[in-house]
Amino acid sequence: MIVIVKLGGAAITNKKGVCEYSACLDPLLDQVRQAYCDLQAQGHQLILVHGAGSFGHPQAKKYQLKEGWRTSQPGADYLKGFSHIRACVQQLNTTIITQLEQRGVPVLNITPLDYLHARHGQDTPTERFEALVERTSQYLQLGFVPVLHGDAVLDDMRGCTILSGDVILYHLSKWLPVARCVFLTDVEGIYKADPKLKMVPQSFEILSHISVKDTVEVSTSFTVADVTGGIQGKIQWAKRMVSDCQVDVMICRWGTKEALDMMTLQNTFTDKMTRFSLF
Repeated sequence: MIVIVKLGGAAITNKKGVCEYSACLDPLLDQVRQAYCDLQAQGHQLILVHGAGSFGHPQAKKYQLKEGWRTSQPGADYLKGFSHIRACVQQLNTTIITQLEQRGVPVLNITPLDYLHARHGQDTPTERFEALVERTSQYLQLGFVPVLHGDAVLDDMRGCTILSGDVILYHLSKWLPVARCVFLTDVEGIYKADPKLKMVPQSFEILSHISVKDTVEVSTSFTVADVTGGIQGKIQWAKRMVSDCQVDVMICRWGTKEALDMMTLQNTFTDKMTRFSLF
């Protein structure tokens, strides 16, 4: 079986800064290493996808890269912005790859820009992900752990766009025999309001089970840049993974026992988890 783990940008970076790593990156990657070892012992496989966090969202917002340049040739600002965000994302990816390799995880990175030409942002047809999926599958067959990430990519309609790691998870799940997708973040799951805004009374109420049919309204803060839809975008793609790909999807806090259980296909569910499922 294949498990995909999404390392959220809020977990691996400080999203209140610019190009700042999370102070908790080391223990998070220690847990990923443990999950890899446990999965390998069971004969299962692991794919990692990481967000960009403060290495991508502020840059994309500054240079308006999600909307793209929408002309045949980008202007000087777009050239500068696209080059800059790619350098920042590659810096983060190199750090993740290097630290996991040093922990004994046989990782190989797959850069979406090199394998995918988008068409109208997140509405890009599934067939355009074929080359990306084929390379991922090849690495899995050889025994490697593929590491993909949210990225700035070229786009037929927009010139360029920002491709969310959540979108990549969805298309990997459509093409590959994925059993479970686990989103690791810095909070317990999906809350009715931003749990980091402690003055909001409902901010501590977790939505432990969300049906594909549910309409979920989650109030969020806008203190940090997020150009890929934030928590509402995550809910949207998680629901699509469940309905279109028939995979289990969980969102949980890294470092917890529940997170390790979910990553290693242990069927332990608690009220502190958020699980997207069909009711």
